[in-house]
Amino acid sequence: MNGASIQRRLNDIKGHYDVAVIGAGIHGAAVAWEAASRGLSIILLDKGDFGCGTSSNSLKTIHGGLRSLQRLDFIALRENSQERRALMRIAPHLVQPLQCVIPTYRKLSKSRLVMGAGLKLYNLAVMDRNAGLDPALQLPPAQIITRQEMHELVPELDDAAVTGGACWHDAQVYNTERLVLAFVLAARQAGARVVNYLLNKEYIVKNNKVAGLLAQDPFCGEAIKIEAGAVIDCTGPWAAQNSSFQAHAQLGRTHQVSPPVSMARAVNLIIRKRITSCALGARTCTDQVDNRLLFIVPWRTGSMIGTWYYHDANVPEHLSLSGQELADCLNQINSIFPALDLTPADVTFVHLGLLPAYPGSANSVGEPRLWGHSRIIEASQSGGPGGLFWLQGTKLTTARAQAVKTIDRVARYLKKPIQRSQTYKIPLYGGEIADYASYQQNCMANLANHWTRQTITRLQRNYGSNLDAIISKADDDETLVELVPGSADVVKAELSYIIENEQVYRLSDLLLRRTDIGSFAQPAEATIAYCADVMAEYWHWNEPQREENIAEFLLRYSHIAQTYSQE
Repeated sequence: MNGASIQRRLNDIKGHYDVAVIGAGIHGAAVAWEAASRGLSIILLDKGDFGCGTSSNSLKTIHGGLRSLQRLDFIALRENSQERRALMRIAPHLVQPLQCVIPTYRKLSKSRLVMGAGLKLYNLAVMDRNAGLDPALQLPPAQIITRQEMHELVPELDDAAVTGGACWHDAQVYNTERLVLAFVLAARQAGARVVNYLLNKEYIVKNNKVAGLLAQDPFCGEAIKIEAGAVIDCTGPWAAQNSSFQAHAQLGRTHQVSPPVSMARAVNLIIRKRITSCALGARTCTDQVDNRLLFIVPWRTGSMIGTWYYHDANVPEHLSLSGQELADCLNQINSIFPALDLTPADVTFVHLGLLPAYPGSANSVGEPRLWGHSRIIEASQSGGPGGLFWLQGTKLTTARAQAVKTIDRVARYLKKPIQRSQTYKIPLYGGEIADYASYQQNCMANLANHWTRQTITRLQRNYGSNLDAIISKADDDETLVELVPGSADVVKAELSYIIENEQVYRLSDLLLRRTDIGSFAQPAEATIAYCADVMAEYWHWNEPQREENIAEFLLRYSHIAQTYSQE
C-alpha cells in the first residue's frame, strides 16, 4: 500500500462514534451491521483481516436446534431455528439446506422408536421453520428413514447393527469467510467505518468511562485516536490481552480487568475424499476414545470432519495441531470407516480456532466443556470502566441474535433511542435475491456462453447479487472472462472486482477469505503466482513484498505439512 492510500485510509477513520467494535469475526461483524442498521454511528476494526480467526473454523453448518432438544432447552432450540431461518433469508446464496442423518440402532435410546418420537417433537417445535423463506430453500420435516435409505445415503458406513436413520435438514454455509464479509460490508453500506489491519493498542478512559481507543496502522506505524461513547470487544480469546485501560492522565492509574474465560482449541479436518452426500453424525470406537460423536460433512470435492476440542491454557498467535493429535483424529475417523484407511496424506487443510470453555472441566470423552451460550459482559461489573462490553460468542448460528441483544444493551448505556432491529429480514451484501430459482436459471441462461455450469454455480454461491458487477467487468474487458491460470473455475473478473471493492491488502486475504481458491487445498503454483501479480500491480508491491505475501500464504499449508512429517 502506498503513502497516499494509507493517508486516505487514516483520514476516513477520524471522527467520533457512538460505538467502536474491536474484532471483525462473525460476532463483531454482526454487531457492526446491527448497530449501523439501527442508526448508531460505528467503527469496526480488526488487527488482521475480516474473519481471519475462529470464524473461518467451523463445520460450515447452521444448526436449527435439534441438539438443544436433547437438553430439553427449548429456548435455545427456538433461537437456533429462528436464526437459521434468518440467515437463509438474508444470505440465500451463501446459506442453503443441508441434509443430515444419524444412524439408529436396536438399543432403546438410539432406536427408531425413540429417535422418531424426538423428531416428531422437534417438528412441532419448529413448525415455522420455513416462514418467509424462498420456496427453493425450504426445509422438509425431520423423519425416520429405513436401513436401505441410510445405506444409499452413506454407503461407506458398513455397520450391520444399523437399523435405519434419523434424518433432518439444517443449513450449510458455502463460504463462511464471505458470510462474515457480507455482514461487514452490509455495515459499511449502512454508513459504518470498517477497517481491517488496524491494531487496538490502548483504551482511553476518562472519569472511569471508556472514551475511545488508541489504534495503530501496521502499514505505516502511525497512531490514531478514535473517540467513542462505548466500546464492544468481540476479539474472543484475545479480549484479555486488550483489557488494560489507561485512565485519564490526571488520575495516573491503570485498570486491569479481564473477561472470565478459558479457551478450547477447536479442530476440523478437510479430507480429499468425498465420504458422504449429506452430513453424517457417527460415533467412534477406538482404544483411546469410545462413543465420541463426529460429523462428516460434504465439502467442495471432499469432506470436512470434526469437531475435536483440546484444552488450551494459552492463547497462541498461531494455532497448530501436533502430529500425534492428527494421528488420533484420523484413528477415530478410521474407526467409523475402516475401509477408508485415511492417512495424513489425505488431509488437505486443517481449520483451527478457539472457543470459550469452562476452566478445568471435561466432557464424557475428556475434552473441555464448552459454554452452552454466548455472554455479554460489562467491565463495570468487575471494577472496570463504564462503557466497555465484551461479547464472548459461541456459535456462528446465533451471532446475529447476540448482536441484537448487545446493541440493545449498549444503547441503554448510551441513553440513545434506536430503531427496532430489522436485520433478521434485511438482505446482506450480495443477498438481494428475490427468487433464488429464477436467479439461478437466469444466470445459467445468460452466462452459458462465457463459463461452464460449475463456474457459474460457484460464482452464484460466492457473490450472489454482486455477480452482476463482476459480469460487467468481464463485459468491459474480454480478457477478464478468462479463468485464472491453474484454476478450474475461478474467473479473472472476480479478482478485479474483489480487489477494488472489498478491502483486500494481503494475498492471503484474496486466496483464503474473498475467493474460495485456497479453501480446500493448496492452490496450483500458477494460480498463486497470477494472483500475487494482480495484487502487486494494484498495490504497487515491489518484488520482496510480493515474495513475502506468497511465503505468508504458503505457511498456511507448509507449516502443517512440516509439523506432521517431523513427528
